[in-house]
Amino acid sequence: MRPHILIIVLLAAGLSACASIPTVSLAQRLEGKTPEDRQETLRRACLTEANWNLDQTAARMPANMQHRYRDSSSTRETSHLKELCREMADLPAIKGRSPIETKRRADLAEKCRRETDDHLDVRSKESIAHMSRMQEICEGMTGFSLPAEQG
Repeated sequence: MRPHILIIVLLAAGLSACASIPTVSLAQRLEGKTPEDRQETLRRACLTEANWNLDQTAARMPANMQHRYRDSSSTRETSHLKELCREMADLPAIKGRSPIETKRRADLAEKCRRETDDHLDVRSKESIAHMSRMQEICEGMTGFSLPAEQG
């Protein structure tokens, strides 16, 4: 009986070690990249973060339904954030100095601030972390710090 318990404990410890793989921060992923690679990394991170809402819902479903749910579903938050990601991905990889581009970047930073404020659920730590990650991505893609809410 004891060898079985020992085996079970070792397997559980091994599985928990696999589940606690540390995540690499966005800043670490961007470190040392060319402007084009940086833009692509930010674009992918943005689209992944936009799907966070669907991923949270899908995680509560049986495994065989999760992929189908993500592919066939969309929420207001998901569609708004994906649209924002696409708009920011259209910005040039290297910031130009033209007033038109600077205004466009500032406008997208403001739009990002409005979207994150609109979709933030302050009752949920996960939602706060999600919107914080989204803000970091927006700042990286636009080159602007997000302005504080005009209240």
